[in-house]
Amino acid sequence: MTLRETLSWGHPPMTPDEQLSDVMSGGPLSEVPPDGPSSDTMPDGPLSGVSPGMVLSGAPPDESPSGMPRPDGVPNVPSSDVPPVPTDADLESLRALLFKREIALLEQLRARLDDPASQAKEISNVVAEALLLRAHKDDRLQVALEPIVENIFQVSLRKNPHRFTNVLFPLMGPALRKSIAETFRSMLESFNKSIEMSFSWKGLHWRLEALRTGKPFSEIVLLHTLVYRVEQAFFIHSETGLEIAHAAAEDIETQDAGMVSAMLTAIQDFVRDCFTGGQSGDLESLQHGEYTFLVEKDAKAYIACQIRGTPPAGFRERVRATLENMLIEYAEPLESFSGDTAPFQSAQRHLDALFISRFVDEGKPLPLWVKALPVLLLLGLLGWVGFLQYDFYQERQEIAHREEARSAFFESMRQGLEPLRREPGLIIVHVVPAETAPWEVLLLKDDLARTPEEVLAEKEVDSSRYTFEIIPQVSYERSIVARRVESKIHPPSTVTMRFGDDGTLHFSGAAPMEWVLQARQEALALPGVQGIDMREVSDPRMDQLTAMVHEVQAVSIRFPQGKDTPIPADAPKLIQTVETLVKLEKLAAEMGIAASLTVYGHADATGQEKRNYEISQERARTIAAMLYTKGSSMPIAMYGMGAEYAQKNGTSTTGDENSRRIELRVHLSRAGGAASARDATPDILR
Repeated sequence: MTLRETLSWGHPPMTPDEQLSDVMSGGPLSEVPPDGPSSDTMPDGPLSGVSPGMVLSGAPPDESPSGMPRPDGVPNVPSSDVPPVPTDADLESLRALLFKREIALLEQLRARLDDPASQAKEISNVVAEALLLRAHKDDRLQVALEPIVENIFQVSLRKNPHRFTNVLFPLMGPALRKSIAETFRSMLESFNKSIEMSFSWKGLHWRLEALRTGKPFSEIVLLHTLVYRVEQAFFIHSETGLEIAHAAAEDIETQDAGMVSAMLTAIQDFVRDCFTGGQSGDLESLQHGEYTFLVEKDAKAYIACQIRGTPPAGFRERVRATLENMLIEYAEPLESFSGDTAPFQSAQRHLDALFISRFVDEGKPLPLWVKALPVLLLLGLLGWVGFLQYDFYQERQEIAHREEARSAFFESMRQGLEPLRREPGLIIVHVVPAETAPWEVLLLKDDLARTPEEVLAEKEVDSSRYTFEIIPQVSYERSIVARRVESKIHPPSTVTMRFGDDGTLHFSGAAPMEWVLQARQEALALPGVQGIDMREVSDPRMDQLTAMVHEVQAVSIRFPQGKDTPIPADAPKLIQTVETLVKLEKLAAEMGIAASLTVYGHADATGQEKRNYEISQERARTIAAMLYTKGSSMPIAMYGMGAEYAQKNGTSTTGDENSRRIELRVHLSRAGGAASARDATPDILR
């Protein structure tokens, strides 16, 4: 039973998950011995006097507080002297006393687990040892890191290749120079040998022998000149007879190295078993025709060399020294050798040192012509290479000149089309370039635009370098729209035309009104015209007509009280006004404008209202009668206004002379409506 269970009589026992949750929340559980906490485990403090077997809650072992059943299912007997159940605060205090150190340790552990920096620091202390242990265990670490390292090298090489070049150059530079020098030296020696063999009597004799015997010429030369040459070398494991490493001369046809190793081991075993009676001893050499197999053996491995001819006296010591060096270098791999030759990848460099050769005429001085021939051939080769370089340079220069001329031609052809691109009414849709003229050009052209030939001739460009295919179009460029308007309305020389920012066509100057009316209608119907403004166009006759209208409308004819004839002072004014109206009617008719007149008669506010309307009507008829007597046919509308004007001006009780008058209004009309004579200006005819 746990201490927490002991302190919680009357509550169900905690499940393992609840106990684990309680521990993670900071409250570790401490087990109580079956016979109760001992005095050795109880801390000094409020519970130090608790004896073993006593329960801390005050309830007897067989009972739980409040008569609740015990966890073991035994019924509880209520007791009146049972103390109350401890509160949560008491339990927390008790837990703090008992497990203060453990709680602190758990908090520290939790803080370390929750802090990534702490985890990284702890891992860094053991990551090197962990990698070493894992690397010795198996190769899974290498397999996991290999793609990562390869990717790092690839990214670094792409970002900064010069860094790798600077690192590898000191290592590879000397090796490359040495390899090139050796190759060149070998090539010269072979070249000299070939020259000597080809142009000497001995060489010709050997060629005839090759033709007679059917053997290759190189084999005949080798047969007559070779003293000895090491052609193959084998490094073989002594116990298993398996081939570890193998090297051969360049021009030697080799058999399977593993099979040769097995056969050599079998021959040695056969000789030892059959001829030495099983005693210790090794086969040191084999002879077959002109070939000698020299064997230098050790308990762990041996070297076997195939030699053509008679080997020199010190060659075996050389093989023995090579074997000793290899046994020292590969001692550990040889101890555990089981057929894997991977640890012996570098063994071939030891075998390559054994390849030596000697020919019959080595050391014999060459004739002067043989020595001079390579120099002459080299000079000829250099001259030929120089000629090729010069020819290549000339060809490149010619190609460069052709390309430059081609670029200049294309540029001139494109520049020749620039005037067409800037010309109003022309749009270049497509150009088909070619290596030679002419180029095909597809154009959109307005009927009022200039032809491509005219535009190019103006800029002194040869139009024969191009062939034009023209598709008609309607251009909305302002210069083309202006030409379209001019060709349609034919404005007088006294009229100027310009486009506004909003696309409206503005006219200014002097022109007959008939042309103004017709031009406005026709211009609005043309493509590209957003609006027409004729306000700055004046007609001298219209100015005269407007002046006459203003003169008539400014006249005020006064009448005496109760009379329909004007006062003596205004009688001449009335006659002059009638004559002006007759002239106005005639001038308007000449301009194709219909004129009409409205006469308003007024009376003062004295007298009866009915009489005032009648007298104002009669006064209006006076002006109409005078016009008709002058032969006018102008339509006249007459209105008797009574005393309305006098009432508006506050003269209803006095006989104001200005209230007894007539008022004239002229109206000018055109097709589609009429306009007030008060506004009889060119604006009303827009």
